[in-house]
Amino acid sequence: MSPACRYRPGLRHWHPLLLSREVGRRPVARRLAGQAIVLFRTASGRVGAVAEACPHRRLSLAVGRVQGEDLVCAYHGWSFDPEGAIRCPLMPARRQKHQAFQVCEAHGLIWVREAIGPQPPLPHWSSDGLMLAGTVMHHVPVPLELTLDNFTEVEHTSTIHQVFGFADPREIKHRIELEPGATHVWNSGPQKWFLPLFNGLIDNRPGDCFANDWVTTFEPLLTIYEQTWLSPEGKLRRFRLKVVMFFVPLDNAVTQLVTLIFSPRVLPGPLHRLLAAPIIRAVTSRELNLDVWALKQLADLDTELNPLSLGPLDRVLLENRRRLQPNYLSKLV
Repeated sequence: MSPACRYRPGLRHWHPLLLSREVGRRPVARRLAGQAIVLFRTASGRVGAVAEACPHRRLSLAVGRVQGEDLVCAYHGWSFDPEGAIRCPLMPARRQKHQAFQVCEAHGLIWVREAIGPQPPLPHWSSDGLMLAGTVMHHVPVPLELTLDNFTEVEHTSTIHQVFGFADPREIKHRIELEPGATHVWNSGPQKWFLPLFNGLIDNRPGDCFANDWVTTFEPLLTIYEQTWLSPEGKLRRFRLKVVMFFVPLDNAVTQLVTLIFSPRVLPGPLHRLLAAPIIRAVTSRELNLDVWALKQLADLDTELNPLSLGPLDRVLLENRRRLQPNYLSKLV
């Protein structure tokens, strides 16, 4: 028997589990906070999500088939609708329910939560007039807390990152602001050098000041980054990025990152969609790949923080842990 998932309370929040285009008539198996789930799209286009194991003889419903509005088990033909209602061929009058999950489709994503308690609204954010350049996903073989640590501290950008980072961590101006359910972080400093190719595309130059500011909220776990550049004279450059990142605990040891990337239009007409947006998406995804690479190299996955090892830019890690605890961490450790 697998150990209980530490993040089970997080199931009550909406999490983007996969891209809309990944769910068709063929069932898809996924995990969320340790729960094995099967998602399927009915003939009418509705998406359902139910517990993976058939309650009859435990066969995986991921090997079943969609028939009309139901998911049919391949073993004995039991069928399940998106609410979990069961129809059994040999006992048609028997009323049973299978565990079902609430599902919502928005922003090109499938969102899932446990069907208990009042249904909260989906997370929302302002695009600030920016255009979606793309959505990327990463699976990180690291617990939720350590993944969050990496993406809410700034010191590593000077060494790990190639484009979006600071030249020298000692020159970073850093400020945090705390709320009961959120942490706000402001960072600015000299931008590290990157290829001149990007200077023409995004109007950045050597000597610019890079600002990477973000807010992290915890219902669900989400960080929204605002990245801007200033010229040496203090003029705000026209290019900026908004990055919306969800941290989805799949189980005790794996975290899924779902990242939506927004940018201004930098080329006219369809050229932005066909050329600029894919480049912006690829560059941002590569920067995220570097973060994932670093996390994969961790030699110790203990989630406890040692306050004595934290530097002047790391206070936010402790504050994030305090806010994460009531929303995601169960007492089953």
